[in-house]
Amino acid sequence: MTPSIETREDEFLDTARQALRAGDGAAALRALDWWELLPELGDTAMRAATFALFRAQGRELASSVALGALAAQPFVEAAGAAPGSFAATFSRRSARRGPVTVAVGDVAGRQLLVDRPGAGVAIVDADRVVMRPIALPGRLVLHEVELGSNCGAAFLGEESAREARVRSAFLARIALAHEILGAAEGALALAIEHAGAREQFGEPIGRFQAVRHLLAWAATDCAAIASTASEAVALDTAAPPRFDEIAKALAGRNGRRCCERTLQVLGAIGFTNEHAHHHLHSRVLALDALLGSATQLSRELGAWLRVTRRDPRLPAAMLLGGAPEATA
Repeated sequence: MTPSIETREDEFLDTARQALRAGDGAAALRALDWWELLPELGDTAMRAATFALFRAQGRELASSVALGALAAQPFVEAAGAAPGSFAATFSRRSARRGPVTVAVGDVAGRQLLVDRPGAGVAIVDADRVVMRPIALPGRLVLHEVELGSNCGAAFLGEESAREARVRSAFLARIALAHEILGAAEGALALAIEHAGAREQFGEPIGRFQAVRHLLAWAATDCAAIASTASEAVALDTAAPPRFDEIAKALAGRNGRRCCERTLQVLGAIGFTNEHAHHHLHSRVLALDALLGSATQLSRELGAWLRVTRRDPRLPAAMLLGGAPEATA
Protein backbone atom coordinates (compact mmCIF):
# COMPACT_ATOMS: atom_id res chain seq x y z
CA MET A 1 0.00 0.00 0.00
CA THR A 2 1.45 3.36 -1.07
CA PRO A 3 1.66 5.82 1.85
CA SER A 4 -0.50 8.93 1.55
CA ILE A 5 1.00 12.35 0.93
CA GLU A 6 0.09 13.29 4.54
CA THR A 7 2.03 10.29 5.88
CA ARG A 8 5.05 11.13 3.76
CA GLU A 9 4.92 14.76 4.85
CA ASP A 10 5.00 13.67 8.50
CA GLU A 11 7.98 11.41 7.80
CA PHE A 12 9.82 14.18 5.95
CA LEU A 13 9.04 16.60 8.81
CA ASP A 14 10.45 14.25 11.46
CA THR A 15 13.62 13.68 9.42
CA ALA A 16 14.12 17.41 8.83
CA ARG A 17 13.61 18.25 12.51
CA GLN A 18 16.21 15.67 13.53
CA ALA A 19 18.70 17.09 11.01
CA LEU A 20 18.15 20.64 12.26
CA ARG A 21 18.69 19.57 15.86
CA ALA A 22 21.98 17.90 14.91
CA GLY A 23 23.59 20.97 13.33
CA ASP A 24 23.10 24.46 11.97
CA GLY A 25 20.95 25.18 8.95
CA ALA A 26 23.71 24.78 6.39
CA ALA A 27 24.75 21.40 7.81
CA ALA A 28 21.14 20.24 7.86
CA LEU A 29 20.66 21.12 4.20
CA ARG A 30 23.69 19.05 3.30
CA ALA A 31 22.67 16.14 5.52
CA LEU A 32 19.20 16.08 3.98
CA ASP A 33 20.56 16.35 0.41
CA TRP A 34 18.13 19.25 0.16
CA TRP A 35 19.98 20.89 -2.72
CA GLU A 36 19.37 17.80 -4.87
CA LEU A 37 15.62 18.24 -4.38
CA LEU A 38 15.41 21.63 -6.09
CA PRO A 39 15.66 20.40 -9.71
CA GLU A 40 13.03 17.71 -8.91
CA LEU A 41 10.15 19.95 -7.82
CA GLY A 42 7.96 18.49 -10.56
CA ASP A 43 7.63 15.32 -8.46
CA THR A 44 5.00 15.41 -5.69
CA ALA A 45 7.09 13.50 -3.15
CA MET A 46 10.12 15.70 -3.83
CA ARG A 47 8.01 18.82 -3.32
CA ALA A 48 6.65 17.47 -0.04
CA ALA A 49 10.18 16.77 1.17
CA THR A 50 11.37 20.21 0.04
CA PHE A 51 8.66 22.11 1.90
CA ALA A 52 8.88 19.91 5.01
CA LEU A 53 12.21 21.60 5.74
CA PHE A 54 10.49 24.97 6.18
CA ARG A 55 7.89 23.59 8.57
CA ALA A 56 10.74 22.00 10.53
CA GLN A 57 12.64 25.31 10.63
CA GLY A 58 9.61 26.97 12.20
CA ARG A 59 9.25 24.23 14.83
CA GLU A 60 12.95 24.17 15.70
CA LEU A 61 13.56 27.93 15.37
CA ALA A 62 16.31 27.17 12.87
CA SER A 63 17.50 29.40 10.04
CA SER A 64 19.07 28.67 6.67
CA VAL A 65 19.44 30.04 3.16
CA ALA A 66 16.76 27.62 1.91
CA LEU A 67 14.06 30.24 1.26
CA GLY A 68 16.28 32.33 -1.01
CA ALA A 69 17.57 29.23 -2.80
CA LEU A 70 14.05 27.94 -3.44
CA ALA A 71 12.85 31.33 -4.71
CA ALA A 72 15.92 31.56 -6.97
CA GLN A 73 15.35 28.16 -8.57
CA PRO A 74 12.91 29.26 -11.33
CA PHE A 75 15.30 32.03 -12.40
CA VAL A 76 18.24 29.62 -12.27
CA GLU A 77 16.41 27.12 -14.47
CA ALA A 78 15.39 29.83 -16.93
CA ALA A 79 19.02 30.90 -17.24
CA GLY A 80 20.28 27.34 -17.53
CA ALA A 81 22.51 27.73 -14.45
CA ALA A 82 23.23 25.23 -11.69
CA PRO A 83 21.45 25.67 -8.31
CA GLY A 84 23.28 26.06 -5.05
CA SER A 85 25.25 29.29 -5.02
CA PHE A 86 22.29 31.59 -5.72
CA ALA A 87 19.87 33.12 -3.20
CA ALA A 88 16.97 35.37 -4.11
CA THR A 89 16.35 38.53 -2.12
CA PHE A 90 12.93 39.72 -0.98
CA SER A 91 11.15 43.00 -0.53
CA ARG A 92 10.03 43.93 2.99
CA ARG A 93 8.10 47.08 3.87
CA SER A 94 9.58 49.24 6.58
CA ALA A 95 7.23 51.60 8.41
CA ARG A 96 9.85 54.37 8.29
CA ARG A 97 11.69 53.78 5.01
CA GLY A 98 9.24 51.99 2.76
CA PRO A 99 10.35 48.90 0.78
CA VAL A 100 13.74 47.47 1.67
CA THR A 101 15.63 44.52 0.18
CA VAL A 102 16.08 41.58 2.54
CA ALA A 103 18.19 38.41 2.43
CA VAL A 104 17.13 35.44 4.59
CA GLY A 105 19.74 33.15 6.15
CA ASP A 106 23.52 33.26 6.04
CA VAL A 107 24.22 34.25 2.43
CA ALA A 108 27.95 34.91 2.86
CA GLY A 109 29.88 33.74 -0.18
CA ARG A 110 26.75 33.40 -2.31
CA GLN A 111 25.44 35.33 -5.28
CA LEU A 112 22.26 37.28 -4.65
CA LEU A 113 19.49 37.50 -7.23
CA VAL A 114 17.81 40.89 -7.22
CA ASP A 115 14.51 40.89 -9.11
CA ARG A 116 13.74 44.18 -10.84
CA PRO A 117 10.25 43.92 -12.39
CA GLY A 118 10.36 45.52 -15.81
CA ALA A 119 14.15 45.30 -16.03
CA GLY A 120 14.83 41.61 -15.46
CA VAL A 121 17.01 40.02 -12.78
CA ALA A 122 20.46 41.15 -11.65
CA ILE A 123 23.11 39.19 -9.81
CA VAL A 124 25.50 40.55 -7.20
CA ASP A 125 28.01 38.93 -4.84
CA ALA A 126 26.82 39.10 -1.24
CA ASP A 127 30.36 39.95 -0.15
CA ARG A 128 30.38 43.06 -2.35
CA VAL A 129 27.34 44.79 -0.85
CA VAL A 130 26.51 46.13 2.60
CA MET A 131 24.62 43.55 4.67
CA ARG A 132 22.96 45.12 7.70
CA PRO A 133 21.71 42.56 10.29
CA ILE A 134 18.09 42.95 11.39
CA ALA A 135 17.94 42.41 15.15
CA LEU A 136 14.69 40.80 16.24
CA PRO A 137 13.59 37.81 18.33
CA GLY A 138 12.74 34.64 16.48
CA ARG A 139 16.28 33.36 15.90
CA LEU A 140 15.78 34.18 12.23
CA VAL A 141 18.84 35.38 10.34
CA LEU A 142 17.79 38.46 8.35
CA HIS A 143 19.88 41.12 6.63
CA GLU A 144 18.93 44.30 4.85
CA VAL A 145 20.83 44.47 1.58
CA GLU A 146 22.11 47.93 0.69
CA LEU A 147 22.96 47.82 -3.00
CA GLY A 148 23.82 51.49 -3.34
CA SER A 149 25.26 52.14 -6.81
CA ASN A 150 26.08 48.45 -7.22
CA CYS A 151 23.08 47.32 -9.28
CA GLY A 152 24.73 44.02 -10.15
CA ALA A 153 25.33 42.29 -13.45
CA ALA A 154 22.43 41.30 -15.70
CA PHE A 155 21.42 37.68 -15.11
CA LEU A 156 18.09 37.28 -16.88
CA GLY A 157 16.17 39.57 -19.22
CA GLU A 158 12.65 40.70 -18.47
CA GLU A 159 11.04 38.48 -21.09
CA SER A 160 12.55 35.34 -19.57
CA ALA A 161 12.17 36.59 -15.99
CA ARG A 162 8.43 37.26 -16.25
CA GLU A 163 7.28 33.66 -16.07
CA ALA A 164 10.01 32.68 -13.61
CA ARG A 165 8.92 35.54 -11.32
CA VAL A 166 5.42 34.10 -10.93
CA ARG A 167 6.77 30.64 -10.17
CA SER A 168 9.32 32.04 -7.72
CA ALA A 169 6.65 33.93 -5.77
CA PHE A 170 4.45 30.81 -5.65
CA LEU A 171 7.22 28.62 -4.23
CA ALA A 172 8.39 31.23 -1.72
CA ARG A 173 4.89 31.98 -0.40
CA ILE A 174 4.09 28.30 0.09
CA ALA A 175 7.45 27.85 1.86
CA LEU A 176 6.67 30.81 4.12
CA ALA A 177 3.24 29.34 4.90
CA HIS A 178 4.93 26.10 5.97
CA GLU A 179 7.46 27.88 8.19
CA ILE A 180 4.73 30.00 9.80
CA LEU A 181 2.81 26.77 10.41
CA GLY A 182 5.82 25.20 12.09
CA ALA A 183 6.31 28.18 14.41
CA ALA A 184 2.61 28.26 15.30
CA GLU A 185 2.68 24.53 16.04
CA GLY A 186 5.68 25.13 18.28
CA ALA A 187 3.74 27.77 20.24
CA LEU A 188 0.78 25.40 20.53
CA ALA A 189 3.01 22.59 21.83
CA LEU A 190 4.39 24.90 24.53
CA ALA A 191 0.88 25.91 25.59
CA ILE A 192 -0.34 22.30 25.75
CA GLU A 193 2.66 21.31 27.85
CA HIS A 194 2.08 24.26 30.19
CA ALA A 195 -1.64 23.51 30.51
CA GLY A 196 -0.85 19.98 31.62
CA ALA A 197 1.76 21.02 34.19
CA ARG A 198 0.42 24.28 35.66
CA GLU A 199 -2.09 23.76 38.46
CA GLN A 200 -4.78 25.99 39.89
CA PHE A 201 -7.29 24.98 42.56
CA GLY A 202 -5.57 21.63 42.83
CA GLU A 203 -5.82 20.52 39.20
CA PRO A 204 -4.09 21.22 35.84
CA ILE A 205 -5.43 24.32 34.11
CA GLY A 206 -5.84 22.20 30.96
CA ARG A 207 -9.00 20.79 32.53
CA PHE A 208 -10.66 24.21 32.61
CA GLN A 209 -13.11 24.85 29.81
CA ALA A 210 -11.78 28.34 28.95
CA VAL A 211 -8.24 26.98 28.50
CA ARG A 212 -9.52 24.05 26.44
CA HIS A 213 -11.36 26.44 24.16
CA LEU A 214 -8.22 28.51 23.58
CA LEU A 215 -6.17 25.41 22.78
CA ALA A 216 -8.89 24.03 20.49
CA TRP A 217 -9.08 27.30 18.57
CA ALA A 218 -5.29 27.44 18.25
CA ALA A 219 -5.21 23.84 17.01
CA THR A 220 -7.92 24.67 14.46
CA ASP A 221 -5.88 27.65 13.27
CA CYS A 222 -2.90 25.35 12.66
CA ALA A 223 -5.01 22.66 11.00
CA ALA A 224 -6.37 25.19 8.50
CA ILE A 225 -2.86 26.33 7.55
CA ALA A 226 -1.67 22.72 7.24
CA SER A 227 -4.58 21.73 5.02
CA THR A 228 -4.19 24.70 2.67
CA ALA A 229 -0.39 24.49 2.47
CA SER A 230 -0.52 20.73 1.83
CA GLU A 231 -3.09 21.25 -0.92
CA ALA A 232 -0.84 23.84 -2.55
CA VAL A 233 2.06 21.37 -2.54
CA ALA A 234 -0.11 18.63 -4.04
CA LEU A 235 -1.65 20.86 -6.75
CA ASP A 236 1.47 22.89 -7.57
CA THR A 237 1.08 24.28 -11.10
CA ALA A 238 -2.55 23.04 -11.24
CA ALA A 239 -3.54 25.31 -8.33
CA PRO A 240 -6.16 28.01 -9.04
CA PRO A 241 -4.94 31.54 -9.77
CA ARG A 242 -3.40 33.34 -6.78
CA PHE A 243 -3.73 30.27 -4.57
CA ASP A 244 -0.26 30.98 -3.17
CA GLU A 245 -1.47 34.39 -1.98
CA ILE A 246 -4.50 32.79 -0.35
CA ALA A 247 -2.30 30.24 1.43
CA LYS A 248 0.17 32.89 2.58
CA ALA A 249 -2.59 35.24 3.81
CA LEU A 250 -4.28 32.43 5.72
CA ALA A 251 -0.97 31.34 7.27
CA GLY A 252 -0.13 34.87 8.38
CA ARG A 253 -3.54 35.49 9.92
CA ASN A 254 -3.95 32.10 11.59
CA GLY A 255 -0.33 31.99 12.74
CA ARG A 256 -0.79 35.28 14.57
CA ARG A 257 -4.08 34.13 16.09
CA CYS A 258 -2.52 30.87 17.27
CA CYS A 259 0.34 32.71 18.97
CA GLU A 260 -2.06 35.17 20.64
CA ARG A 261 -4.28 32.37 21.96
CA THR A 262 -1.41 30.27 23.22
CA LEU A 263 0.02 33.33 24.95
CA GLN A 264 -3.26 33.62 26.87
CA VAL A 265 -2.87 30.02 28.02
CA LEU A 266 0.74 30.57 29.09
CA GLY A 267 -0.12 33.71 31.01
CA ALA A 268 2.67 35.76 32.58
CA ILE A 269 5.40 33.21 31.89
CA GLY A 270 4.80 33.61 28.16
CA PHE A 271 5.88 37.25 28.36
CA THR A 272 9.28 36.48 29.87
CA ASN A 273 12.44 36.73 27.81
CA GLU A 274 13.53 33.27 28.95
CA HIS A 275 10.48 31.54 27.51
CA ALA A 276 10.58 30.40 23.86
CA HIS A 277 7.08 31.64 23.01
CA HIS A 278 8.20 35.14 22.09
CA HIS A 279 10.72 33.72 19.60
CA LEU A 280 8.02 31.67 17.88
CA HIS A 281 5.60 34.61 17.89
CA SER A 282 8.26 36.99 16.54
CA ARG A 283 9.15 34.55 13.76
CA VAL A 284 5.51 34.40 12.67
CA LEU A 285 5.36 38.20 12.56
CA ALA A 286 8.63 38.52 10.64
CA LEU A 287 7.66 35.88 8.06
CA ASP A 288 4.20 37.39 7.66
CA ALA A 289 5.88 40.63 6.53
CA LEU A 290 7.65 38.93 3.59
CA LEU A 291 5.98 38.70 0.16
CA GLY A 292 2.80 40.34 1.38
CA SER A 293 1.35 40.37 4.87
CA ALA A 294 -2.00 38.78 5.68
CA THR A 295 -3.58 42.24 5.81
CA GLN A 296 -2.10 43.38 2.50
CA LEU A 297 -2.82 40.15 0.62
CA SER A 298 -6.39 39.91 1.95
CA ARG A 299 -7.09 43.45 0.76
CA GLU A 300 -5.60 42.78 -2.67
CA LEU A 301 -7.39 39.45 -3.05
CA GLY A 302 -10.69 41.05 -2.08
CA ALA A 303 -10.25 43.76 -4.72
CA TRP A 304 -9.33 41.11 -7.32
CA LEU A 305 -12.40 39.01 -6.50
CA ARG A 306 -14.69 42.03 -6.77
CA VAL A 307 -13.36 42.81 -10.23
CA THR A 308 -13.02 39.29 -11.68
CA ARG A 309 -16.00 37.66 -9.91
CA ARG A 310 -13.97 34.46 -9.61
CA ASP A 311 -14.99 31.72 -7.21
CA PRO A 312 -12.01 31.32 -4.82
CA ARG A 313 -13.07 27.84 -3.73
CA LEU A 314 -11.18 24.83 -5.06
CA PRO A 315 -13.19 22.88 -7.65
CA ALA A 316 -14.53 19.58 -6.31
CA ALA A 317 -12.55 17.63 -8.92
CA MET A 318 -9.29 18.96 -7.45
CA LEU A 319 -10.24 17.92 -3.93
CA LEU A 320 -11.22 14.46 -5.14
CA GLY A 321 -8.01 14.01 -7.11
CA GLY A 322 -9.56 14.34 -10.55
CA ALA A 323 -8.78 16.68 -13.41
CA PRO A 324 -8.98 20.40 -12.56
CA GLU A 325 -12.18 22.13 -13.62
CA ALA A 326 -12.14 25.37 -15.52
CA THR A 327 -12.75 28.42 -13.36
CA ALA A 328 -15.23 31.06 -14.33
